Amino acid sequence: MKRFVVFVLALVLFTAFAWSTAQGETRPGEKVTIVDIRWSEKTVDVLVPEAAEKFMAENPNVEVQVLLYAHPDTTNKIRMNLAAGGDLDTFALSNFDTPEFLSQGLCMEIMPEAFGKNTVQQVVDMWNEGAIAKAGGMWEGKYYGLTYELSNYAAWINTKFMSEAGLNPKTDLPKDWGQFVDVAKKMTVDKGGVRVRNGFATNAKAGIFIHLILHSFIEQKGLSWATEDSYLESLDDPKTVDALRTFTDFVTKHKIWDPGLFDDEREGFGNGLTATFLTGGTWYWGVLEAYSVPASDVAPFPYPRFRGGKDIGGPGYGACVFVNKATEHPLIAWQWADFEASFPNDWMKRGRANQARHTLSDGSPGLDPSLAREYIPNPDVFFAEMGKAATCFSSVHFNEISDAIQGFTSRIFFEGMTVEESLAELRRDSHDIIGK
Repeated sequence: MKRFVVFVLALVLFTAFAWSTAQGETRPGEKVTIVDIRWSEKTVDVLVPEAAEKFMAENPNVEVQVLLYAHPDTTNKIRMNLAAGGDLDTFALSNFDTPEFLSQGLCMEIMPEAFGKNTVQQVVDMWNEGAIAKAGGMWEGKYYGLTYELSNYAAWINTKFMSEAGLNPKTDLPKDWGQFVDVAKKMTVDKGGVRVRNGFATNAKAGIFIHLILHSFIEQKGLSWATEDSYLESLDDPKTVDALRTFTDFVTKHKIWDPGLFDDEREGFGNGLTATFLTGGTWYWGVLEAYSVPASDVAPFPYPRFRGGKDIGGPGYGACVFVNKATEHPLIAWQWADFEASFPNDWMKRGRANQARHTLSDGSPGLDPSLAREYIPNPDVFFAEMGKAATCFSSVHFNEISDAIQGFTSRIFFEGMTVEESLAELRRDSHDIIGK
């Protein structure tokens, strides 16, 4: 009997040891390496390596190797590493890239034990409501990523052009799309029948920008473009026709936008070729420095809304840290991901939009919201509006659907189709692309 009891105890201890090792815990003296990949930019290049040094100081048995790549190359580096079964434990993806990896089951669902929590929801609750989904960390109802950066599009307007048109930049910023058209009309300039300044513009040849703007229009109408199913369902709703026509009327009816004047709206706005645009985040202040319009003549403001519609602003976007599902040390990988995402105030001080983590794993405060006033330009737009931002389309077919949406507008702008006719083609194209 004693031998049996000893055997059972030994088996229990062995099983517990084997489980802990499988979960990424280490034997005494064992050295663990965590490889982290992300794209290089000035804030990431400083704060992530600094976090790695702090983490290693607190965990002497762990070495964190941060590999930085140029932004266009990063996703492919991650893709190739995962396909080859290389040494990769954690990596960052933007919300536009996550569906590819999440749909293939390459990322590990959040592991609450690494945070000292009992459930995934307790981890999610340390971030602002909806933040992880908006940054691409959610897939089919499950959570996989930790948000470390969020941003949102706002509307931008040239206040000098407003004043020249007899408008007051402090009181005449448009609140709804009808007012937006009225204000943009007053700032549209034609000379000798030739357009020299648009009242509004975006890139008519790049589907992603039209897609993102229309996304907010649709959400304001009470519909959803957040998932494939809700997107396809919306194409049969009469409210979609009204939302799409509001946008295409900028060209066909109100003529505040001549798509032939220029393609790049960031450059066009920065050089005074358009009075407004809708695809800029806080980062645009830095972009503006390269162009001729001074910052003193520019103001961002919240996306206008539909009268009687939902209080939804510009689309939100961001990035999350993920853990490779095949990592040998999941517990440590998640502990590193948690640690790296535990410095929202440092990111805020570098002007990185809305840091959405309000509580750390030990229960201490995360973000100090008062920092927004000091470090974020126009916090009432970019900080306050973030909570109202539309959640972007989560699909492996994002780019294909964006191209189809660009085709929808092109048929109206350049071929004279009606909204209803072009929508019928968009509906057929979308079902073919998604396969439903």
